Amino acid sequence: MSKKNGEIRCHYDVLGVERDADSSAIKKAHRKLALVHHPDKGGDENEFRLVQAAYETLSDPAERKWYDQHREAILNGGKGFAGDGGDDGGGGISFIFDVLEFHTASCYDGYGDDGNGFYAVYRMVFAEIMKGEQSGWVSEGNIDEAGMPNYHCLEVSFGDSQSGWSEVSEFYASWEAFSSCLSFAWADQYDPRDAPSRYVRRRIDDENRKKRKAAKRERNDDVLALVHFVKRRDPRVRAAKERAEIERKEKEVKRAEENERKKKESMEKRKEWREQAEIEQAEAEAADVASGRVRLADLDDSDDDFYGGGRRKGKKGKRGRKKKNRWSSDEEEDNSKNNNDTDLPQPQNIEGSEEESGSVQNEAEAQLENVNDDQGDAADDEYVDDQVDESSYESSSSEEPDIWRCECCRKDFKSEKQLENHTKSKKHKEAMKKYEKKIAKEVKKERELIEEVLDDMALED
Repeated sequence: MSKKNGEIRCHYDVLGVERDADSSAIKKAHRKLALVHHPDKGGDENEFRLVQAAYETLSDPAERKWYDQHREAILNGGKGFAGDGGDDGGGGISFIFDVLEFHTASCYDGYGDDGNGFYAVYRMVFAEIMKGEQSGWVSEGNIDEAGMPNYHCLEVSFGDSQSGWSEVSEFYASWEAFSSCLSFAWADQYDPRDAPSRYVRRRIDDENRKKRKAAKRERNDDVLALVHFVKRRDPRVRAAKERAEIERKEKEVKRAEENERKKKESMEKRKEWREQAEIEQAEAEAADVASGRVRLADLDDSDDDFYGGGRRKGKKGKRGRKKKNRWSSDEEEDNSKNNNDTDLPQPQNIEGSEEESGSVQNEAEAQLENVNDDQGDAADDEYVDDQVDESSYESSSSEEPDIWRCECCRKDFKSEKQLENHTKSKKHKEAMKKYEKKIAKEVKKERELIEEVLDDMALED
């Protein structure tokens, strides 16, 4: 509520809206009046403060609901709203402090510590509430004030503008759990002494108990609504919320920085681990190469000279070179013979020379037959070896092996199913491609070597 010239004004009248106006209409009216009465625009500062107070109350749904329920009582100055026990509506209960007139920003003047300031006014209000609780507790026959259910509200003070946040938070925590300790016997509607029978007396007690409970709940709601009203406008609470928001944002920034730092450290560690793994892998591969335990799938095309196929090719090449050297040595011998013959005196008889040339040709043909026989014997030996290997393989394959091995990848498996799954893997297929490529190269080179040997033999003929 707002006061002007000593008269309490309705919040709806201050904003110039109807009582059933929605939130958008209230917001629009507040914005318009705030621009008109703003002190920076040359408006009335007191009127601007009333407009702000009316908007703060009506913009909060819970506070607006409570205001609508108590509007008539507040407009009447809060008189006769403490109880319903007497002809005057309970106004005769002196220890019930009426708080309705303090549900408005017009009851205080600014947020200073002077007599009419926010802190002085509400420090007095909360002190009067507890003073009435103490008086009612004693008047009802209780002696020890420490036994009051709401005694914790006496131990805290509202404070002033210089109070610390710990004191302020303790005050609101105590008062937000406020519950009156009074019996509210003055709210009884009937006198049990007038009951004609026990049954009627019980019914009267039940009705009076309901009235007392309703009066107590109403009192608690009034006080708690006042606590909520004051807390929303307390500059100390607003400053604490701002500090908490700043701290929250700072924590979020620090958390983001910490996460980024951990992410970078993780990436650096992962990079170091990969480099170390590559080094270890290279060392392991070098050790495998040195010991001859390298897999075909790990070799490049440049490694043909090392692997088994390269060694076989070397043997073939060596055999071919031996054959080539053998024929070349025979040719050198023939050339040396021819050279030696030039040194000898030429024969006088032509028929004799023809006989000698025929004998030389016969000797060359005999040597060629010997070479062919040697090659045939070697081929026969290889054929026999192959037959032995095939027979041994057939005999060994008839029995179930304990270990299934992939010669292409140089891996052992415990079951045929594992080997079958391995042959379907991408890595095995890549290894097979390399293996087939190497075999094709070896076959090609073997053919070239055989063709070269045959050409040499043809030249000799």
